[in-house]
Amino acid sequence: MRVGFSPVRLAVAALVLVACEPDEIVDVDPEAAPGTSSPTLETLLDTSVLTGWADTAFGGFTRAGVTGYIQVVSGAPLGTTRGLVQYDDIEVDIRIPDVISAVQAYDSARVVVGVDSTQTFFPAAGEMILQLVEVQQEWDVSATWEFAVDTLGVAVPWSGGPGGSLGPTILAEDTLALIVTDTTTEVPDSLVFWLGAASDSLLKLWADSLEVNTGLAVVVADSGHARLTGARLSYNMIPVENPDTAVAATSASTAETFIFDPTGTENIEGILRVGGVEGWRSYTQFVVPDSVPVLGSAGLYPLRGSTINRAELLLVSLDQQFPPFQAEEPFQTLTYTLADDFLVFGPKTPVGNQVRAGDVVVFPDSIAIGDTVRVELTRLLADWSQVSQDSVPLLRFVIRPARAAATFGFWDFGAIDGDPSFTPSLRIVFTPPAGFGLP
Repeated sequence: MRVGFSPVRLAVAALVLVACEPDEIVDVDPEAAPGTSSPTLETLLDTSVLTGWADTAFGGFTRAGVTGYIQVVSGAPLGTTRGLVQYDDIEVDIRIPDVISAVQAYDSARVVVGVDSTQTFFPAAGEMILQLVEVQQEWDVSATWEFAVDTLGVAVPWSGGPGGSLGPTILAEDTLALIVTDTTTEVPDSLVFWLGAASDSLLKLWADSLEVNTGLAVVVADSGHARLTGARLSYNMIPVENPDTAVAATSASTAETFIFDPTGTENIEGILRVGGVEGWRSYTQFVVPDSVPVLGSAGLYPLRGSTINRAELLLVSLDQQFPPFQAEEPFQTLTYTLADDFLVFGPKTPVGNQVRAGDVVVFPDSIAIGDTVRVELTRLLADWSQVSQDSVPLLRFVIRPARAAATFGFWDFGAIDGDPSFTPSLRIVFTPPAGFGLP
């Protein structure tokens, strides 16, 4: 169907348009028109202008027993580490053709450990001697350098002083030495500690559930730094029914950890610390000002009500600890809000929600003293900027490792009570609210 317009209708429409037209067109300055944009600004705030700034670090959130490796160190300026291992699951019966026999004797027992070549460091001689020694006191995987047991409110100190007393007899030893050829230098991938004549008596002791199993200590006899994995016990069993037969068996460790002299990890004044076997976490709080100075401009600009495009806590790297306490591998950190005051509740301060995009990967190989690590707080500041002035007066958050004991060592950054050259700062890129003038 075709649609048309009559001359009468066109004339009426023209009269309506003329009647609706204003006397004159209003001329509006584009800068004052609704929807005008505001400039994007940047501010860099140090701790001196942020009211209520406080920061600190707490450790002790993780144990060496969760790492999956044993760290043994001797001769380092900052202390010594020692491995501890127990074997309770020893075979006591042997299945041979047509019969199950008790074990008459054990022989050829040896502890086999893997060697992490990337985390093993030799003295100038290119070799180190590692030994197995019997521990003189009962312990569990909660053991620390000070306590043989330290869990669930029970702390039992080592009877022989920090680190515990070791037996007088060296049960086994092996030399870990670099393999040097004309073109390469390699680290062996395993060590074998033969228990020799002690095989039978030790394994019978460990197999008896009524006896106290104090286990073994793995120590560096001279100097060096080795990381060991998968400490398994292999042995032969001689059956009562057929003593001319030897049956091979292997038992995994039932308890495995390492303890370390905490020298060098205790003084954390002026330091924010993250990571490590002790699970160091850094806590920060401050009041965000409603108005801030901006780079290259005089006066203050409103931050409250602005669009927060990016907000970052800038942490400045300190000169790191001598190995083994310096983080040796990259590790990830996460940022969480805090539900209460860490100055009151300390390491027991309840944790709130994870801050979106607040994760950081720390790369020890590429961070030098004075370098900056950026922790994103955009979501946290964006939420703050949109609430009333009387709400959320104090922002509190914690930076913690994403995975417990991802590295043995930690990483240190400057804090408010430390060297002023390394104190944290807050960088914010924001767009103030636009002014909407009436025509």
